[in-house]
Amino acid sequence: MEGQSRCSHKYLLLQVWCGLLTVAMVVMAAFLTSIKSKSTEDEVPTLKPDHVSPTFNTLAAPLKSARSSLSYIQLIKSLHDNVWQESPECPSCSLYLGNNSIHCKENSFYLIYAQVTFTKHQSKNPAKSVILRRDATFGKSVMKLVEGTFPSTTEGSVWVAKIVSLTEGDSISLHITDDFLKDSTFWGAYKLQ
Repeated sequence: MEGQSRCSHKYLLLQVWCGLLTVAMVVMAAFLTSIKSKSTEDEVPTLKPDHVSPTFNTLAAPLKSARSSLSYIQLIKSLHDNVWQESPECPSCSLYLGNNSIHCKENSFYLIYAQVTFTKHQSKNPAKSVILRRDATFGKSVMKLVEGTFPSTTEGSVWVAKIVSLTEGDSISLHITDDFLKDSTFWGAYKLQ
């Protein structure tokens, strides 16, 4: 009798789990259809990679639609000096690089992200951190948008990301508190609307 009771509880738990997964899928589908670009009913634009960089595997790969161009920026550290550079460049985008920060030309929602690969050495700091922040502008103070804090023994790649609302004139900067590998660290932003 006890065996049947355990089985029925497992079956009930399985049904509840499947129900939650179904609800999650419906919510995701509704969200994706609400942000889908507007196109005519006769034409469905196809997306194809415009440029694929062999050294980076990123969430925001540059894509170009048949009717409109998407707005994105991805930055890598220059191996020769200590400045961020665009990879690849997007001249018609609403985002641009200036003073090691990403500057915004349009009000919209953006996905900001960073992947940092920490080196193997033991840090003198009690923790390593990756911080994406909105820089101070007229009428706005510095605001921490997302932070990842890791033990000083952390080695390898870490990822942080957040969807934020930016307005024209806002800028985003990345702050890393420890040594990192330049060739496998990158960050950027991707316009969602």
